[in-house]
Amino acid sequence: MADGIPRYTEIALELQAQIEQGTLAPGDRLPTEKELADRWVVSTNTVKKAISELRKGGRVETIPQKGSFVAEPVQPFVITLNHTDLGGDDAPGRGFGGGEGKAFVVEAERQQHRAWSSVPEVRVEDAKEPEIKALGIPRDQSQPQIVRRSQQRFVDGKANSLQHSFFRLELAIEAQALLKSVDIEEGTVAYLQGRGHVQTGYEDEFNARPPTEEELKFFGLSKDSLAVIEHRRTAYDQNGEPFRLTITIYKPGANKIRFIAGEVPDEVWQRSS
Repeated sequence: MADGIPRYTEIALELQAQIEQGTLAPGDRLPTEKELADRWVVSTNTVKKAISELRKGGRVETIPQKGSFVAEPVQPFVITLNHTDLGGDDAPGRGFGGGEGKAFVVEAERQQHRAWSSVPEVRVEDAKEPEIKALGIPRDQSQPQIVRRSQQRFVDGKANSLQHSFFRLELAIEAQALLKSVDIEEGTVAYLQGRGHVQTGYEDEFNARPPTEEELKFFGLSKDSLAVIEHRRTAYDQNGEPFRLTITIYKPGANKIRFIAGEVPDEVWQRSS
């Protein structure tokens, strides 16, 4: 251990330098753990920790029974989360808000990516405290229920994000499409606007946290992976009432989130990084 730096960190940094210098190129297989242990005169456990650090940073991928390989550099998908101007007044995605619905697909196309989502999984379930608070559900209800619409989202065929939208059950009974396991063609925002709930604003919150078991499996992450980014958006209607909570979980290293405010040149909207 030099200058207080753990030996496994030193090894990880040296391997990372070889990757950045091109000595180890994308797709190259790293030497075996035993070979690396012999080279640095350390235990294989120390080497395992070093490779784990590289996995956390997305620099290598480990395939069971095959070894660890230098990962292809990832070009993050850029998601604009505030007002998303996608063209004319009738442009798909206008008013949907960045990162949601058709805006997600259109923004991907502008960056030369192909995005798609799974068929929504719809569930009626008991509301938990975060949903009760976000949706302003009265506390006098003994066990309020909500509708959850969940989708897996992909960019270029790879897992990108998970999105869950929550609505009061009474709203879903009024707006029946929310209860169906199909995409709402015009988008949820436009659909609910046609039923008297005009989205006039939203509040965004972000949190970095360890991935759940479901997220580890969907994103193909190792248990020691970087934290996922959780984005919570509470939408408000023209009466100042919260009517939708959408939670999006982004795969670490695969997404870049940005905000654009005020008047900016057209090329800023087209920029993908």
